[in-house]
Amino acid sequence: MLRRLLDMFRGKPVLVGGAQKLEEGLAKVVEIGDVMAGGTQVVLCRVEGKVYALDAQCPHDGGRIIGGPLVDGKYAVCPLHNYHFDPRSGVAVRGACPKAKTYAASERDGSIELRV
Repeated sequence: MLRRLLDMFRGKPVLVGGAQKLEEGLAKVVEIGDVMAGGTQVVLCRVEGKVYALDAQCPHDGGRIIGGPLVDGKYAVCPLHNYHFDPRSGVAVRGACPKAKTYAASERDGSIELRV
């Protein structure tokens, strides 16, 4: 009962297959639901062996955090103003930008479980 109640506040779990394909130091953008109908894009990042998730929408000026290699193997990038975000916390480590939204992410049976 408590788990179901907590799940209501965390958001519904979403499974993204292919966790093993997300290599260390890389980011990948995935779409959760239909983006045109209220879904969202999430940036999955693997840092120090663990998977983290950021909202792809940069909190500054409508930019997008992109997939690809992470800067120094640990920072996701919004190329609009070259802001760098720590996927573990969402904090901008380069640039004067508010914190990016993060989502709970964990690996389960070869998939990544997200709470969006």
